[in-house]
Amino acid sequence: MVRRLIHWALAASVLATSATHAQTAASYPSKTVRIVVPYPAGGPVDAAARQVARGLAEQFGQAVVVDNKPGASSSLGAAEVAKSAADGHTLLFTLPDSFTYLPRLFKNLPYDPLKDFAPITQVASTPPVLVLRNDAGVASIKDLGPKSPPISFGTWGSGTYPHLIAAALAQKTRANMTIVGYRGGAPAVQDFMGGHIQMTIAGVPAALDIQAKGLGKIVAVGGGQRSAALPDVPTYAELGFTEGTFSVPSWVALAAPAGTPVEVVNKVRDGVVKVLAEKPMQDFLARFGWSAMGNTPAQFKAALERETPLIAEAMRTAGVQAE
Repeated sequence: MVRRLIHWALAASVLATSATHAQTAASYPSKTVRIVVPYPAGGPVDAAARQVARGLAEQFGQAVVVDNKPGASSSLGAAEVAKSAADGHTLLFTLPDSFTYLPRLFKNLPYDPLKDFAPITQVASTPPVLVLRNDAGVASIKDLGPKSPPISFGTWGSGTYPHLIAAALAQKTRANMTIVGYRGGAPAVQDFMGGHIQMTIAGVPAALDIQAKGLGKIVAVGGGQRSAALPDVPTYAELGFTEGTFSVPSWVALAAPAGTPVEVVNKVRDGVVKVLAEKPMQDFLARFGWSAMGNTPAQFKAALERETPLIAEAMRTAGVQAE
């Protein structure tokens, strides 16, 4: 009799929990959802977030707004989300910086990137491409070496993705390379087009513009596979650069504060997958040369765990010291 009562109590508990979870998913969102973008308004990440917000608002029948919170290399906005209520009404839309780069740049980061967030989904991959000026004296990065002409490589500052690529290239090829830091990608591209530097990392639209103007060519794409937008451009690995730094991808992703109910996380992720299938989002991705992802929370978490040590090693190679 006692065993039977225990069994009934456990069964009732499971049913009650299931009902609560179903109710949580059904009632979400109960108010405006705020997507925090830790970068200034007007850039491609901000534009992508607004496409996601538009689609989710249509599905949820509730307002979804984008709130730009730039500052401290994206840590300001990320920290705000990490400390927000874990109810799914405050989300983070960001690049890998917030999770895998900043812990190696700042000793006192105001959040733990692996413990303070609930991964939702990687929305899209954003292939960073390497451009080389036509007058650089080399035709490919395979031509770089101790006897090749001096090369100036423009980056977006210490510890950024272009800096890690530049340092890894310099170490592997032993080329006479000067690494020049800029305050972002736009001034680096501007100096590249002006002939002040011979190599830099650019987004697909800027790289295609450089190529169309006859100033340079796209010679390599980051990540583990070729970009659908640039199918003829080889990856670093195909060119013989197989070190971990060269395989690190770039992406934009959505996360919630740690402790957000799984049902809410899954509902948001399912919503993003539907947004990715819509024509406005597909047109946006095609315009920027991005590729849709929409993976599961578990897959996103696994990607973070896989990429974190790669970035740490790349930072050591580049001689980056946390401040």
